[in-house]
Amino acid sequence: MWFYNILTVVVSIIVAIAVLYLLFRLFALKQGDEKVILLPKRATNFQVSDRNFESITLFCDVPFVNKGRQNGTIMDLFPRPLLPEEQFDSVKVDAWAMDINRPRHDGYFEAVIIKPRKGGTIRVYVTLIGKSGNIREDIKGFPYMNIDIYYQVVGREDYHIDKQRIRLTPEEVETALGQ
Repeated sequence: MWFYNILTVVVSIIVAIAVLYLLFRLFALKQGDEKVILLPKRATNFQVSDRNFESITLFCDVPFVNKGRQNGTIMDLFPRPLLPEEQFDSVKVDAWAMDINRPRHDGYFEAVIIKPRKGGTIRVYVTLIGKSGNIREDIKGFPYMNIDIYYQVVGREDYHIDKQRIRLTPEEVETALGQ
């Protein structure tokens, strides 16, 4: 008889824990989570930031928004230029990004907290360095270049990594050289 009483207590504790866990998950589901999204279709055209005989630095602004119901944090963000040497090997490409509200020029992306239904802007820099030392000659025949922007976001749930793509066109590079 005492065995059944102990078994009943253990089963009751397990059921109570399961019910409390389900109630917590329902509460968390109702609270929602962050949903930080970069908006590459609303990115500005690339503009000149710096230019000299050997290189040119361009930038564009990419807006982002938190469409969720909780704060979200962009923990890390970096652009990855996709210009393989097989396609075009006359320039070396370097890229970095920063939050436009907290400018940094050391290549480090400082984490940013985004409130629900709010947003901001990321500035993406791309430097094209001519391999011969003359950027005007080295840039001739430049194709379009995709730039993947990877970013790590965390909210109420585990972090996740997302990616969006912007494009640097030959026309934008040519316009920048003409300025």
